[in-house]
Amino acid sequence: MNPRDASTEPHDPMRRTAKRAISAWRDGAQTPLDDLLAGEEPMQILLAGAGSAPIEVAVTMRTPGNDNELAVGFLVSEGLINAEDVERVAYADPVDAAQPENHLVVHLKGAFDSTRIAERTTIASASCGICGKASIDDVVGRCAPVVPTARLSAAALGALPGELRTAQPVFDRTGGLHAAAIVGVGAGGAVQIEMVREDVGRHNAVDKLIGAAALAHTLPLAGRLLLLSGRCSFELVQKAAAAGIGAIACIGAPSDLAVETAERLGICLIGFLRENSLNVYTERERVSA
Repeated sequence: MNPRDASTEPHDPMRRTAKRAISAWRDGAQTPLDDLLAGEEPMQILLAGAGSAPIEVAVTMRTPGNDNELAVGFLVSEGLINAEDVERVAYADPVDAAQPENHLVVHLKGAFDSTRIAERTTIASASCGICGKASIDDVVGRCAPVVPTARLSAAALGALPGELRTAQPVFDRTGGLHAAAIVGVGAGGAVQIEMVREDVGRHNAVDKLIGAAALAHTLPLAGRLLLLSGRCSFELVQKAAAAGIGAIACIGAPSDLAVETAERLGICLIGFLRENSLNVYTERERVSA
């Protein structure tokens, strides 16, 4: 394999966690302990059109691991590229000799118009609340119509939080990561977790899922549900729509803009998912007993 290729896991898997000495207080007594923390490092994402020098698109704070998926997923979910545009993902040159995985270049098969980066940055700023309606209009305008999932079973959905929890190895060790999962929906509303990714950032976990699907040439993810370990914001609905996902279930609360966006896009949005309860905010008829 080309040593500059970025399709492998980080050279040091221990970068996903870090051990720190702490003072733990329990019932008024202090005990020195070693605590395991979730790893967090910056990753620079660069984009290179055919025959062009790489240009920086973004720097994101993330938990090392599945970095090639994160880079591609970010670019796809932000509408900057299509999955079929990707030729390869490689470490930047020159690289940080100590941590080369922190600088990734996504190489495209064809040319890239760099002005699209400035356009997407403007919209990303608007999505933080400056102009929410314009942001929704942009997402609706650039995303293909979402194919609805099959009817969902409330009883089957209730088992997902526990299944997601058991599929989070780094969370088990640190208690400090978000998770996102792609869930297949079958006949009678049966659900099955197909893929899980963890990260300190909710958006990064989702981008890793989308990037994995893009690199495996399985986009769009029609007929699937996106499961989130926390809350659901506008940006996460945007990313689900870009991947063709027709339903989202979050263990936390959705924001009002997330609900409005899901409603415009025809995405079934479920919040406060628990073993015996859930709230259906949009496409309510698609969830039954």
